[in-house]
Amino acid sequence: MGLKRVGRLGTTGALVTAALGASIVFTPSSASAASEWQCSGTQVKRCATVWWDEANDTYRARAKITDVAGGGSYQVAVTNVKLRRYDGDKWVTVRTSADSDGWHGTEDAAATTTIDPCVSKQSFDVVATFRWKGTSSGTKTWNPNMGWSLLCS
Repeated sequence: MGLKRVGRLGTTGALVTAALGASIVFTPSSASAASEWQCSGTQVKRCATVWWDEANDTYRARAKITDVAGGGSYQVAVTNVKLRRYDGDKWVTVRTSADSDGWHGTEDAAATTTIDPCVSKQSFDVVATFRWKGTSSGTKTWNPNMGWSLLCS
């Protein structure tokens, strides 16, 4: 009886494919890698990650938006969170969460349902739509330009 999975890799950039035009760094992972958020923004922080449930060896896309203290005063919302896999040619959405629960005073978060990453043995990423209104308003569909892979046997 062998192990089904032997480890997880985080990748940034592009060994995934030269066509994506980014660079890749392979890093060994630990249980803490399951919760490493990739973030962007100063007054409104947008964060996303492919979350690894180590106990069940599953992935889900997670996204959150936060009104940062000391910045403007914003209401925030995150919607349309997608877990995507790279099929060797393009990113394909495999899970989606519309998360239409409205505006929030300081933070909103959303997540997709889980998937077994060893079924397709591909790289995964996350993309979400972030909205804010207050001192200024905006909408941005963003992903952290990072892929996640699980080594499967």
